Amino acid sequence: MIVLVGDVMFFQNQDSQASYRQTPENSSNSPSAKNSTPHVLQLAKKIGNKAMTHLLQKQRNNQPVIQGKFKGIEPTDYTTNEYDNNPDNEGQFTAVRADKDLPTFFGVLKDTYGENNVNKHFFSKTDALGDTCDRPHSVTAIVKKGTSRKDRKGDSVVSAIGNLGTEERLIRDGKNDAAKTAYDGGHLVGYQIVRGIEANQAWNIAPQDVKNNEHSYNNTIEKMLRGAGKGTEYTYSVEVKYDQWNFSVDQEQLVKLGALKQVDSTKPWEIQLPVRIPFKWDAKADMTKTDEKKWKFASPTEGESSFEQFSQTMDEGNLDFTRKSHTARFNLAFSDKDGNEELYDIDSDNFDAKKVKGIRYSMHQSLPTDFLKNQKPVEWTGEEANAVAHFGEVKKGQASSTNTFEIMPAKLKRNKILIDEIEEIGDVEKPEKMRFIPEGISQLDERDDKKCVFIYQLDKNKIRNEYMTLKKIEADYYPFFDVQQEEEERFEKEKENFDSIANEFATCMEELDNKKEDEIESIQQKMAQYSKILEAQTLTLTRIKNHRIGRNLYKETVKEIYPQYKEKIWRSLQVLRSITGYDSDIEYYNGGKKSDSKNKTNRNGKRTLEAREDKRKKRKNDKEQQQENKKMIEEATGKFLRKSVEDYLNKK
Repeated sequence: MIVLVGDVMFFQNQDSQASYRQTPENSSNSPSAKNSTPHVLQLAKKIGNKAMTHLLQKQRNNQPVIQGKFKGIEPTDYTTNEYDNNPDNEGQFTAVRADKDLPTFFGVLKDTYGENNVNKHFFSKTDALGDTCDRPHSVTAIVKKGTSRKDRKGDSVVSAIGNLGTEERLIRDGKNDAAKTAYDGGHLVGYQIVRGIEANQAWNIAPQDVKNNEHSYNNTIEKMLRGAGKGTEYTYSVEVKYDQWNFSVDQEQLVKLGALKQVDSTKPWEIQLPVRIPFKWDAKADMTKTDEKKWKFASPTEGESSFEQFSQTMDEGNLDFTRKSHTARFNLAFSDKDGNEELYDIDSDNFDAKKVKGIRYSMHQSLPTDFLKNQKPVEWTGEEANAVAHFGEVKKGQASSTNTFEIMPAKLKRNKILIDEIEEIGDVEKPEKMRFIPEGISQLDERDDKKCVFIYQLDKNKIRNEYMTLKKIEADYYPFFDVQQEEEERFEKEKENFDSIANEFATCMEELDNKKEDEIESIQQKMAQYSKILEAQTLTLTRIKNHRIGRNLYKETVKEIYPQYKEKIWRSLQVLRSITGYDSDIEYYNGGKKSDSKNKTNRNGKRTLEAREDKRKKRKNDKEQQQENKKMIEEATGKFLRKSVEDYLNKK
């Protein structure tokens, strides 16, 4: 089949669709270090792509790393006395495999850089875990469905492990407003399946894509198991896999993110932290007896939210951390009493839950891309030779099919769409910064009655809605103008990089049939490097796109609402001036001009009887107005004496 990306055609294998059993598995061994020069670096030099060359050279400059307590860790099989089983529950755990007492990010940084240099607030949402937390690999339970209706109980460990995934993505990818990925603490074997608090153990919980946890996983295999017929007995095994044991970051990244308070030149520049986010989630449930006619599983819950992440092929090229429906992908397979298995088809009307004797669920999550490391400062004083253990570079494993020829077209297509979308979005010039509070007013003493009268008028004019809208959009989008020029330059470079990769891939595909086996392997390694570059490029392009959208949204909102806001400020200042005589902030007066009121005379310059009567009425009205003003000043002072204008606008 031919896939078109931009003006380049790619040939995709017609047999690329895989069944559940054909989903590639990865070795559980820790990734080994390789010191060879990346093929893509050689290619970049050959084609003269300076930006790509610089990028990859920077990737290769690895500083010594620390691995500490989790060096060469292998999962441990727990003994039966290391996990609880309540005989009153519907299920019992029969096997647990996990990394015991694996240090948390907080635990590693505290041991390495000192507790005083670690920002505890950064780790506040995982505080319940302390310095260590098990990392699960697989859990098995046997369940006999009863009639229990135990509600799930909340547990701080569950939410903390979900936040451990959020911490990892932040540390590895940095702050990214484009990312839609979020994590819950996902049970391998669900609480409501075994019907017991024993499920809330660290060895049974891992960071799981929030949409998958709340909809896909919950409403498919877990729904079928929770709703199984009374007396139905089945074994349930869940395994999670990680694409690597550790990931590597440097001190500058940690300080910029706020995890560390400051760079310490006497401590290791670079450190390895243990991965917590699994890339793969495999679950299977099989009835212990397939000939029991009364035993049955329930049907998966129908509805768009349950199947938005559904994928027949499990093609990770469709994983996209910027779209909630693609932050994870899953599929289902069912087997009958004879062991015959087929993939679930959500468009088929032939599904019969009574025939299902086994359920298979496979899910892949989008992973952090790891942003580039910083160079060690030349004035570094740390003695790494003595303080740091050397365990080789952290090599990112494969979270998907190793057939990059199938994955590359999807990634190229995704980035080409992003490039086209960015070019269609017209950027806007940076506007002047809005003035929310008149300068003269903001300089008044907090207890000044003029300030109180002004707030009183703001309250009367109901200005808060406009203020809150403008303030939020300024906080959210105005900073995007600061990086506008930088992003324009970066966008042009990314387009050049994309064209180079797309052309190289097209050339490789055209020549593939004439290549020997060892040459094909070399090309695959090269494409694997390109695949990583495209993943990082997706993040960059998405950020540029979102920032352009944000700048346009900022200007349109300001254009629509700011004049209304200024009008209300002007009316409030006008009343303030008429009552107290306070005169400031000409900018907020209509057209920049203050009103001028003088006593009018007749054309002969003499006051008539009518004019004298008007003057008498005016004095009377002025006296009444003064009384009203006095009363209003007292009310305003009593109500707003202890508030600043900013406090009032921010509802403090």
